[in-house]
Amino acid sequence: MKTLFHLCIALSLTGIVFVCSQLSIRADSTPQSTADSLLKRQQLISIANHLEFARICDTVYVPGNRFIDVNLATQHATLHYRNGDTLLVPISTGRITNDGGILTPTGIFSIQSKTREAISRQFDNTKMLWWIGFNYNVGFHGLEKDSYYRHLGVRPSSHGCVRTGREAVEDLYKRVSEGDPVIVHDGNPARILAFTDTVRFDTNKAFALGSRTKTMGKLMEERLQLLYKGERIARQNFSVYIPLARQLRPGGFAVGVRDSLTMPQQRPITIAGTSIAAPLDYFARTSTAWNNRATIKALPVLKQEILPDSTTTTAPRKKPRKKKSL
Repeated sequence: MKTLFHLCIALSLTGIVFVCSQLSIRADSTPQSTADSLLKRQQLISIANHLEFARICDTVYVPGNRFIDVNLATQHATLHYRNGDTLLVPISTGRITNDGGILTPTGIFSIQSKTREAISRQFDNTKMLWWIGFNYNVGFHGLEKDSYYRHLGVRPSSHGCVRTGREAVEDLYKRVSEGDPVIVHDGNPARILAFTDTVRFDTNKAFALGSRTKTMGKLMEERLQLLYKGERIARQNFSVYIPLARQLRPGGFAVGVRDSLTMPQQRPITIAGTSIAAPLDYFARTSTAWNNRATIKALPVLKQEILPDSTTTTAPRKKPRKKKSL
């Protein structure tokens, strides 16, 4: 009987010792577990932030009702309307030839001139029908002969212009006006055109692109370089747009290469705890980032605090003209 009593006491003591040891282990592991959980959460938030601003395009906004997109890779031009309608036009662009042919230059331009018939003095006085010029001597046009039709929508065959079928270019000629924006790219641009949000887009806080100023050229080039470095949002947090019927600077603005966007973009800067947030349509994100938007939205934002003397730039303001005394 005593043996059984002693055995029960021994088992009870063993159980108490085991429970205490487990409680001790759990108490010791709680801080480490909490730290690991916080670390994983921070990593998840960081990944989400990178997804949101990983590979964005610099957007030049169009307040007007239409613009033309020329894709050299697909050999098609698309006339985009604000209401979502499009007109797809098969084209044939420039190629390098021994008699002076060049590749059709990429960039963002605007329609400079229109005429039903133009003459190319450089290439045997060739008639260019329904001429729509947008970059010096480069423009849309048709030809009198039909031999070039087999290249439309297939491969480059012109001396630098954008050749189209006569019927198609006549239709395009009637739809567009001087000043309408034109973007020419190889299918992989780092800068794109997009229509403005008519409700939220504030032209007073944006920078208007114009013509014949070196300042605009430097600004747009700096903007592209900051995009490549991942500092575009942090240091130039303002929009640029093309005013209605505005002629852009000769030579246009570069569109860059999207494959050069290897650096994740830094978050929008916060000053005194207040975030300088971008409108929803501020940037055109990749489909991957956009699809992850629902997951990102549910996570808190890691704010980046800076000092008031930050290098963040705002939209340049034009100096007021001095009034001349009579």
